[in-house]
Amino acid sequence: MTSDRDHRSALLSYATEVASADDVDEVFDAMADAAEAAFDFSSAVVEAEADGVLAVRSWSGRAPSVDGIPTDEGIAGETYHTGEAQIVADIREDPRVTAPPEGAPRSVVSVPIGDIGVFQAGMDEPDGFDADDVELAELLASHAYQAVQRIRSQRDLRESEARFRELFEQNDDALVLYDVTSDGDTEIRLVNDAAERAVGADETDLRGESLAACFDAHSEQFVPGNGAKTFETEFADDDRVFEVTVKQFLHQGGPDAFAVVDDVTEQRHREQTLTGLHDATRRMLVEDDPDDIAAVVAEAANDLLGLPYVGVFYAADDAEELRPATVSDPVTGETPPTFAAGESLAWDVYESGEPATFTDVHEQSNVHNPETVIREEIIHPLGDHGVLLIGAPEAGSFDGTDHDLVRVLATNAEAALDRAERVRQLRRREADLRREHSRLAALFENVPSPTASFVVEDDDPIVRAVNPAFEEVFGYSEEELVGENIDEYIIPADHHEEADEYNQKLVDGQNINVEVRRETADGPRDFLLDVVPFRLDEPNIHGYAMYTDITDRKEHERELERQNDRLEEFASIVSHDLRNPLNVARGYLELAEETGDDEYFQRMGESLDRMHEIIESVLALARHGRSLDDVRERSLSDAAADAWRNVDTADATLDVAGDRALRADVARFTSLLENLFRNAVEHGGEDVTVSVGPLDGDDGFYVEDDGCGIAAERREGVFEYGASGDDDGTGFGLAIVKSIADAHGWTVEVTDSAEGGARFEFRT
Repeated sequence: MTSDRDHRSALLSYATEVASADDVDEVFDAMADAAEAAFDFSSAVVEAEADGVLAVRSWSGRAPSVDGIPTDEGIAGETYHTGEAQIVADIREDPRVTAPPEGAPRSVVSVPIGDIGVFQAGMDEPDGFDADDVELAELLASHAYQAVQRIRSQRDLRESEARFRELFEQNDDALVLYDVTSDGDTEIRLVNDAAERAVGADETDLRGESLAACFDAHSEQFVPGNGAKTFETEFADDDRVFEVTVKQFLHQGGPDAFAVVDDVTEQRHREQTLTGLHDATRRMLVEDDPDDIAAVVAEAANDLLGLPYVGVFYAADDAEELRPATVSDPVTGETPPTFAAGESLAWDVYESGEPATFTDVHEQSNVHNPETVIREEIIHPLGDHGVLLIGAPEAGSFDGTDHDLVRVLATNAEAALDRAERVRQLRRREADLRREHSRLAALFENVPSPTASFVVEDDDPIVRAVNPAFEEVFGYSEEELVGENIDEYIIPADHHEEADEYNQKLVDGQNINVEVRRETADGPRDFLLDVVPFRLDEPNIHGYAMYTDITDRKEHERELERQNDRLEEFASIVSHDLRNPLNVARGYLELAEETGDDEYFQRMGESLDRMHEIIESVLALARHGRSLDDVRERSLSDAAADAWRNVDTADATLDVAGDRALRADVARFTSLLENLFRNAVEHGGEDVTVSVGPLDGDDGFYVEDDGCGIAAERREGVFEYGASGDDDGTGFGLAIVKSIADAHGWTVEVTDSAEGGARFEFRT
């Protein structure tokens, strides 16, 4: 074996060589050579992993029998996977080696080269290696591993720097790499092509210069912080505007920082232009006068485009011509022109409604003034209002941006003029509506019929206003009713369903013309109701209700109806009830003449008396069925007392159980009670007790007795004339009662009294 001094010398030489190697294969060759020089190996081989195979990269001594083996096979594969060195004393006795090739070494030392591969050395004799040999092999592998890692890192760094340089140069953003000097200034190290174009200088001229000095900015602004820092500055040599974003350059050995430099001059100009356009639009949209709008348009066009010739022309209402509203600089004389129909380019654009650009005005056949100093002109229509003219003294003065600005300005001006026109129309309509409202209000206040204005909210008619006639008739002030459901004040209890139907018709936009009954300050009255919706034939919640009092007409109609009924009754009485006693009297007269017997004269007198009673009852019925003449308040108790005195009541008793004031015709109310008292005495007996009193919980009164009562099956017809439970009765008493009650508008109902007698209940 070689001496220790020779080993150290060979290892030192080897370590020096691989430390300066620039190529991996150079390292592997140096490793194989060092193994041969340092050891008396029969063979040595360096294998590197590639795609799952330990491939032979270098060797010394006896040549290997294969070019490589899979990483999961043999002694080399186990060494690679375990990462542990091992000594094989005799490969012929090692179960991992099957059929070793001819000339293969007997003993082997196998050492991993990190995760790169495996180094193996062989001896022809068994037990050719010991622990010292393993240590030396591991030193060889360690130096090789470090050298390969260094070479690979340097290669990756070069590739990374190349990629960075390529990305740096190809980046569309202007990038500047720089250092921050000890005095707080900046020194440019590298700029890309975009940065050269942005600042207008080559990298060779800029390298080493102060970055802060290139801009109108303080050097402190270029000192990076923990995050990105963005600021805006102008270029030192002109008025261009740049947005600069500064960041730290986190790369060992690289510049301190980098800056992204973006020329935003055009962007800021566009922003200023758009801001001016927005401001002009806002000012136009608050103006109501077309001339004021024209002044804003001309000012904005002049400021945005920087051109002197701007004009706004409006179409005349009384002639076919375009008249100047405002002109920034008249091109001929001091008075701006008027463009007659068909005699100018402006009129052509106005008539067509399409914008036009004329690059050489003088070549246009319909130019208004052939001698004009304007060469290029943009004319944009303003809808039906007129046109906007923008002129320049030189051709080619307008670019695409100018055309876009003119289009936006003209569109906004048209919108402002449309709005101003709508405002004027609305004001005219508002004035008309105010006048109409005043007329309607006067009519509403002065119409003689009670009238209410209301809206339907949640199916309820809510009062908005009532006129003085309504207040007088219904007895409620406007202050009491406004905001209230009017149906709760004037609709009778049994008419609410009908009122709901009318409210729905109003919501549906239908007119209503019906006869209704309503509660008023003087009690229930009849009206002709006219409900007019605010909008016809469409959903609607606002309407007017007008009440025309037809109580007298309705009462007259009811009176005529009652009179017709009585005429029919009278005719029936004359034709039937009087005929029977008349025939009887005629028969007795014939018998008396034949026999001379006075008895027949007496019976004939009885028939004549019966005819007299019937005639008197008919006359009473006719009198009591007429319309009321003397209606006033009457005490129930007083009326009962007067009526009781007028009737032959024998031993009967009157019990007044309470009192109530009633509005009634005094004479006929007394007659009503007289007939009821007479009926009670005639049918209940001479000692009957008759009670009179007010109804509990209802407006009205009752008259009852403790007699025999009226059978339930007879009650329905008890008020018909001729209906009597007494053979000697005329059957007109209760008919007269019913007639008087009807004349007052009362209802009457028959039932049993508590003692089983008859009870008449009157509801007023």
